[in-house]
Amino acid sequence: MDLIDQLAAIAPGSRLDGLRALRPDIRIASAACETAIFDAPSGLTKAERHAVALHVAVLHGCTALAEHHRGRAGASPRLPTMLAHAEMLTLHPESASPAAVAALHALTPAEIVMLSQLIAYVAWQARALHGLMLLGAAPDAPPAPPHDPPARAARALTSTADFGFTMDTLEWSSWVPVLEPAQGTPDQLRVLDESHPKARTSPYYLLLVQEPEVLRQRSKLFNTIMYGPRGAARAERELAAAAESRLNGCPYCLSVHAQRYVQLKGNPALMQALVDQSNEVPMDHRSRAIVDLSVKLSQTPPIAGLADIDHLRSEGMEDDEILDIVLSVAMFAWANRLMQTLGEPVRV
Repeated sequence: MDLIDQLAAIAPGSRLDGLRALRPDIRIASAACETAIFDAPSGLTKAERHAVALHVAVLHGCTALAEHHRGRAGASPRLPTMLAHAEMLTLHPESASPAAVAALHALTPAEIVMLSQLIAYVAWQARALHGLMLLGAAPDAPPAPPHDPPARAARALTSTADFGFTMDTLEWSSWVPVLEPAQGTPDQLRVLDESHPKARTSPYYLLLVQEPEVLRQRSKLFNTIMYGPRGAARAERELAAAAESRLNGCPYCLSVHAQRYVQLKGNPALMQALVDQSNEVPMDHRSRAIVDLSVKLSQTPPIAGLADIDHLRSEGMEDDEILDIVLSVAMFAWANRLMQTLGEPVRV
């Protein structure tokens, strides 16, 4: 079991336990990420890490997660700046900028990486928990009380990159100093080689590897969610990732996963329309159900409800497939916030 199992009160032998047991590698990787982020050596104290996590959980309206961190949180002179950054990245990831990173001048580059990983990790947890609770709800459960989506949802439809959204291949430039491979420790170099064939020349990986254990475990979780066998079709996971990336205003993630969707599905017209216009463009009923759930689950707090789960079921999706979509969205709540916090896309 991992922390998500505990907070969702998933009983052994229950239907939700059975769903999660279909992908035990996700549970293992999720638990390893929790340990890496909160227990691995870091310039951020454990009390600071739990204080940031508490704040992000409260912003997500995730009571169980907030209570988990409340007794472990502590104060420090630099914590107010860290909490302000956490609030910006949680509620308005499209507003990240070099100036926002510069405001973290009291932190080292490795500490900035840990802070970003932590904020984005709690965003993943909150959405995974929300989706699991919906999947576990009784069919006749009352709907959640309606609430207005946050203001950022309307403004995030326009990319913060000066060239807008695109399906072209993009590079990425870091706002934070990256590791020079020649100065890497043996463990950092191992993590780079485990992460990606070109990681030793990638600014993104050379930045994240400054917290090597977090990168190691996050890569395992990402890979098993996005590329694991069974469950939702790969193309449908990519569609969910693309829709969320467009909502969050992340051109790099959108370009990568739009291309992958087209490679897998062969429907360039749909993806080009989504990239050029919005998540509201016409599409087949099943794709519409996936995009609607993705967009609502991507909000902070998430506003996906039982009707969105039922819509997917009515389109023939089994609950294990729906869980894959939920976890893909949760993963890109993490991925978008790393790409947007720490650097910016650039044209090749």
